[in-house]
Amino acid sequence: MSRIKDDLVCEIIRVSQTNLLAKKKAECNEESGDDIIMEWIRRNAASYREDYKECLDSYSSVELGDMLNMLTHSRKDLGEIFKKYPQY
Repeated sequence: MSRIKDDLVCEIIRVSQTNLLAKKKAECNEESGDDIIMEWIRRNAASYREDYKECLDSYSSVELGDMLNMLTHSRKDLGEIFKKYPQY
């Protein structure tokens, strides 16, 4: 994978996790929100990155750029984005 494509994949995963965690926190009450987020990170963050990194490797740089743009402007996560990209 080229350095640019690798950077795109890392940024896509970072933005997706940020969006996902923001949604999870919004679903919780104020007191338990941070605890739930920290627990999700401990249990799921590494596998989330690894699984999506593997999936994203098959996309072109143009498609990755489109995904990053969509994630950044829509606040969706990769699960929602992949509905648009049936290749996954």
